[in-house]
Amino acid sequence: MSIIKSDCGKTAQGREVSAYLMENAAGMRVKILEYGCTVSQLWVPDRSNQARNVVLGYRTLEEYERGTAGMGAFIGRYANRIEGARFMLLDKEYRLKANDGPNFLHGTLGHAVFEGRIVPQKEGCAEHLELCLHSKEGTDGFPGNVDITVSYTLTERGELVMDYKARTDAPTILNFTNHSYFNLNGTQSRSIAQHKVWINAQEYCEGNEQTCPTGRILPVEGTVFDFRTEKELGAQLYADDPQLVMAKGYDHNFVLNKRVGMMEPAAAAYSPESGIEMKVYTTQPGMQLYTGNYLSTAGVGQDGLPFEDYQAFCMETQHFPCTPSHPEFPSVVLMPTEEYHQTTSYVFSVR
Repeated sequence: MSIIKSDCGKTAQGREVSAYLMENAAGMRVKILEYGCTVSQLWVPDRSNQARNVVLGYRTLEEYERGTAGMGAFIGRYANRIEGARFMLLDKEYRLKANDGPNFLHGTLGHAVFEGRIVPQKEGCAEHLELCLHSKEGTDGFPGNVDITVSYTLTERGELVMDYKARTDAPTILNFTNHSYFNLNGTQSRSIAQHKVWINAQEYCEGNEQTCPTGRILPVEGTVFDFRTEKELGAQLYADDPQLVMAKGYDHNFVLNKRVGMMEPAAAAYSPESGIEMKVYTTQPGMQLYTGNYLSTAGVGQDGLPFEDYQAFCMETQHFPCTPSHPEFPSVVLMPTEEYHQTTSYVFSVR
């Protein structure tokens, strides 16, 4: 496996940004930007051994700066929504900037410039890319100075491993994820309807009209949320279900059927056209399936064509949305004596 560093230009504020190209012997290539730890390209061999770029992205750094869709970016300080853009922590209220109607969504770390370095191979540890950021107290309204390390490893087994670590100097809440948009036919494809999806979940979080969890965790059995056996996404996506109509597609958190903190299967997606299969493993308790319901507002892709709704899907491993409003959900509190540590792996193969 090799990693090559190159120049990616400067931000509007004059910050220099580097790109890192990771490649394994099987022909997988991943391009990562210091800007937002962004996965800007991910080339995977199909069943004919022709490489296809399976993640959407922009052509220029300027377009990533302007973008609001989280295209390929690391997400934080809080992935997904916080209802009412406020939360209570140790009897103190913190108010955030509402950026999704009355709610808070994701945060600004996907637009931060991280400091990248190539970590050479050591005994028991493969060569990998490490990106670091000091997120100051008050970022997005959150308490605590937080030091974040994001690591990307591309293995010879076709795994792209994303590892997140963080420490804080004051009590805070954290929820990190990656927001890559996948189309396993390649970025030239305009639809994910033929993709087949499996999700290791017996329950999902019901959403309200703002796609915030209501607090009700419902069984998937007998609903369009039942992906316990592989199903074609299009057959479900356009169903006349109130939850899908409300969100214009899937934008829901699935409660993963796994042990707390263990690296276990979460989901899989397969394209009959390309033969590419992607399996997702994670330590996280939840996963948001988002079907690109509003991608047509995201601009123009690397092929020069405007993005289209339902052109790609996201499988965002995470803690649950709006957890501060629902203390029965798995905790997102990080104390100064603790280390935040979560790992997700996207494993690619053909069948």
